[in-house]
Amino acid sequence: MQKWRRKQNAVYLAFIIPALLFFCTFFLYPFIKSLWLSLTDAYGYNPRQHFIGLKNYAEVLKNPGFLNSLKVTLLYTAFVTVVANLIALGLSFLLDGNVRFKKIFRAVFFLPNLMSLIIVSFIWVFLYGSVYRSFVDWLRIPEDFWISWLGNRKMALISMGITAVWQCAGYYMLIYIAGLQNIGRELVEAAQMDGAGTWAVIRYIKFPGLIPVIGMNSVLLITAGFKTFDIPMAMTSGGPAGATTTIALQIYNTGFRSNRTGYATAQAVILFLMISCLTGLLYRFQGRGEEKG
Repeated sequence: MQKWRRKQNAVYLAFIIPALLFFCTFFLYPFIKSLWLSLTDAYGYNPRQHFIGLKNYAEVLKNPGFLNSLKVTLLYTAFVTVVANLIALGLSFLLDGNVRFKKIFRAVFFLPNLMSLIIVSFIWVFLYGSVYRSFVDWLRIPEDFWISWLGNRKMALISMGITAVWQCAGYYMLIYIAGLQNIGRELVEAAQMDGAGTWAVIRYIKFPGLIPVIGMNSVLLITAGFKTFDIPMAMTSGGPAGATTTIALQIYNTGFRSNRTGYATAQAVILFLMISCLTGLLYRFQGRGEEKG
């Protein structure tokens, strides 16, 4: 019996060790190395590094550029999270029922998610630029009333958010549709037999059943929003005047344009801690909500 258990444990280890080595090599070691770099004055490819303690972190928290990027990231994430959830919810309710060609519509709405964010960004830069100018010129609207989608500080961030929502809403729509299909059809049929209309079914049966899914999608959208890099890089390069510089883009500029590797790593560690704490809080509140439900 003991020999059989030893053989079984050996088989388990044979499966675990490769994954453990992969985890240590490509995650744990780089993470520990990053923590060390954030405590040094590492500069570009200079092999000389000196331990400076928490000076990088103190500078990050006092840096107006980083604080501005934090504000931009929070606004962008809030906009995308709210709008993408609302649109994905609405589309899921529309395409969950007996709608003709609903599979085709689902595929069409999901299609932007299959595209690279860089390509999506270039498409929307073209729409905000040449296409928009041609359209308003065709309508003979005076130039004084034209909207500078990417040249105005406020509109640039909203334009980025619209691009992100267009790209990701179809993906979260499919998650909501999967959640709707897990709601018992007998509940919906019983409510309809009792005289409940479409809005009542959505409000009292379908929407409460989707609360855990809403929480999960919100976590995914928030974490993606905090890490966003492709869209601001391709659409505005952080402009105008830093109005669309997210934390990820700020880290990139610090590390690869200013070559302050240690300082950029400290910013990345702070971003990691922020995402971890925020995700933990969201999951905790979601768990409490499920328990109360």
